[in-house]
Amino acid sequence: MVGPIGFRTLVLALEAIRWNPDGPALIVAAPDAAEQVRGGIATLLGAVQAAMAGETWLTPAFTSSTMVYPRTGPPDNGVVYLAMQGGNARAVFFRPDLAADPEWGSFPEMARRLPGARRSEHPVLSFVTVGPRAEAVAAAQSLQDPWGPLRWLHAEGGDVLLLGADHTMNVAIHYVEALAGRKTFLRWALMDRRVVELPGFPGCRRGFGAAAPRLEPITRRVYLSERVFQGLPMGRMVEILLELLRRDPMALLCEDPMCLLCHAVRQHVLYGSRPA
Repeated sequence: MVGPIGFRTLVLALEAIRWNPDGPALIVAAPDAAEQVRGGIATLLGAVQAAMAGETWLTPAFTSSTMVYPRTGPPDNGVVYLAMQGGNARAVFFRPDLAADPEWGSFPEMARRLPGARRSEHPVLSFVTVGPRAEAVAAAQSLQDPWGPLRWLHAEGGDVLLLGADHTMNVAIHYVEALAGRKTFLRWALMDRRVVELPGFPGCRRGFGAAAPRLEPITRRVYLSERVFQGLPMGRMVEILLELLRRDPMALLCEDPMCLLCHAVRQHVLYGSRPA
């Protein structure tokens, strides 16, 4: 495609990759998804609103800037506690208008500002939700159940739409890991003037790109200049990846030998460990 991408083209692309045109969706936009869009991120957001008109959609607005670490903690927890102490002084308390981490770009913040939008209250793994059932989606998440919004999406037969993003940004795969019983971690964050514990914290996403070949038969794509928009049905995605993880509990882990999170998962698979 030559020239800037316009609003109508974006709407048609979003409609083309949806599997359930009358259902909700998780939308993950790469930070550079609107780089060649006429009007930038505002146009992209407007196209999402048009394509999802009357339906509920959600997007990750994760905030690692709230995280703190004790000097000691549970073993096999994917972290060197003393090495993390320097960052504690820079941590901030979670608040509804706290900007998402840079890897999520400006899309979550612009979505949060839409009339009627809701942001769930997990201090690290929050979602911004827009649409008629935004309240229910936000309420589905708790500190003990960070993937409640994705469980809701799964039950509602929703889609996963990746706008310029690949599966390393597909946070719905963390929900599949939870269903498969993959080892999780304990983390801590600043919230409500105190430190809160966050059980069920996920591991590394850098190995999720290996899911792409498995998911190829259920992936719809539209190419817009140098960006790829992809859509998958949540239910089939869960089925395929859940079967994969049950057959191979080490699937979708990254290959970085220095990754403490993936190392802890492998150790847990091989030898077992106390859950964090």
